[in-house]
Amino acid sequence: MSDFSNRCFVCEKEMEPKLLARNEELNLPVCEQCKGSDREKAKVSELRDGLADGFVCGCI
Repeated sequence: MSDFSNRCFVCEKEMEPKLLARNEELNLPVCEQCKGSDREKAKVSELRDGLADGFVCGCI
């Protein structure tokens, strides 16, 4: 059964969970080929930017 815990969040390749590392910033599974790559950094930035969509801080 496929789920996010055995799929690289960058390339979306399904792998054995024991072969996946974790992205330290987002705590998402990442394969060895994508770990530390420019693609991973771009995906982290994209996901991090999306976290704040729709939220506005009233103290600004």
